[in-house]
Amino acid sequence: MQGPAGRVLERIDGWPAALRHGLLVLVSLACFLPGLLTLPPSDRDESRFAQATKQMVESGDYIDIRFQDTPRHKKPAGIYWMQAVAVHATGVVDAIWVYRLPSLLAGIAAVSLTALIGGMLFAPGTGFVAGIIMASSVLLNVEARLAKTDAMLLALTLVALACLLHLLRTPSRRHALGFWAAAGLGFLVKGPILFLPVAGIIAVQAWRQRGLRWLGRLEPLRGLPLFLLIALPWLVAIVVISDGSFLSESVGKDMAAKLAGGQESHGAPPGLYLALAPLTFWPFSLLGLLALPWIWRNRRLEPVALLLGWTLLTWVIFEATPTKLAHYVLPAYPALAILAAAAVRDGLPGPRWSRYVAFGLWALNTAALAGAMPVLGQTTGAGFSAWQLAGIVLACTGYAGWHLVHGRRPALFATVILITAGLFSAVVFGRFLPALDPVFIAPRIVAALPASGDCERPALASAGYSEPSLVFLAGTATRLTDGAGAADHLAAGGACAVAAVDERQLPAFLDRSKEIGQSLEKLEEVAGFNYARGKRVRIAIYRVQAP
Repeated sequence: MQGPAGRVLERIDGWPAALRHGLLVLVSLACFLPGLLTLPPSDRDESRFAQATKQMVESGDYIDIRFQDTPRHKKPAGIYWMQAVAVHATGVVDAIWVYRLPSLLAGIAAVSLTALIGGMLFAPGTGFVAGIIMASSVLLNVEARLAKTDAMLLALTLVALACLLHLLRTPSRRHALGFWAAAGLGFLVKGPILFLPVAGIIAVQAWRQRGLRWLGRLEPLRGLPLFLLIALPWLVAIVVISDGSFLSESVGKDMAAKLAGGQESHGAPPGLYLALAPLTFWPFSLLGLLALPWIWRNRRLEPVALLLGWTLLTWVIFEATPTKLAHYVLPAYPALAILAAAAVRDGLPGPRWSRYVAFGLWALNTAALAGAMPVLGQTTGAGFSAWQLAGIVLACTGYAGWHLVHGRRPALFATVILITAGLFSAVVFGRFLPALDPVFIAPRIVAALPASGDCERPALASAGYSEPSLVFLAGTATRLTDGAGAADHLAAGGACAVAAVDERQLPAFLDRSKEIGQSLEKLEEVAGFNYARGKRVRIAIYRVQAP
């Protein structure tokens, strides 16, 4: 028997498609825009991607990806090209928000595509709710603000899956070619990762159809050449230019290192993503937890089985991979959002004990997320207090979630949680994180550099602090060195030379300066917390004292 949530979704089914998707775009913008312009470049991946793109624009070389003089042979060139288009379109080179525009647009597209796929498999209202869930999820909120690959990979994966799911029902050359085009672009963004959820759906459909003859609808004789036309030219060019080192680095070292063990201190045992899901899928993760009995009961239904194939294969492979980062399982989240929305339509049936367990897990994660803000502020030495926000998050979500667990006021839950998600985004990403000055060290170093009419910008050498955000903000010519190297830089650099010296490198810097007989002027000192390394730093700015 249909409950009140089902009746609400039936009314949404009748809305024009343009209205549903227009509302999803507005919700996405409300969630993703705060902080996009004000958050400084983050370390390390975002700043590496942005700096490599900046160097493409500066050099005109769009084939060989580099961070300063070091080849960056880990990911294909797709996202760098998209960021370069944003730079050329805006005419702005030095602002990090420009490099984030492809991720913002991809995040919005991912929300609409989630709704589209949910509508294809169930009903338009179900898809609409799934889109709302994705737009407010913590993980997509983070990735839509970062100048890196994952939001774009998600959007292209969903294009490919939407085409594939359409082909399961109706042959269509347009959708077959759309699948291969999206796959080619996805390969240019992050290699073969896009094919994990595709393989999950194909495996389930092969089991249901007792074979793979239906794969002919993908028209591989036409589609594979299109895929190769998109993906192969750059790959051939970079292999030739790098004398084969791109393949040895990206496959032989980067991918192999991730499979063999925890790369760059990011190792973790299986189960990490499952443990993080109530937090990264927050605030609607309560719906996902409450939906588990419904998903199990309906696992043999074709739409549910296809979604389970999509999410489980992706999830299991990443859980089994020793190297773990929270965003790796993002391609699985739209399927979870659609399943949760479908369970909502059916009234979230399940035993009472499971509802209380789900609420308890969700409430613990809500408390952890809310409590992390004041703890983070105190740990890093920031003066901004987040206790009021933490109280709002706990009170609003707890009240609405308790009513939902008892089967009352699902519309109240959705409304309160959506408002709370918008408030969380506006305050956390728009105000709290940008106010954490102690963790954003590179902008403070650049702000402390002396202005000089004779120099377009100071020639900076940094001893001991080597985060890529400093290179992006201070310029490609920034020299990352040690204490003695920073002293030599001052000696050779003339009036424009400046050195930023970490206290751990200070003895070597002063000894070398004394050895070469230069008098130093200490301009300013920057202290803070380097979150990329998990340690406090104190950095002094020096230049040669004028005679």
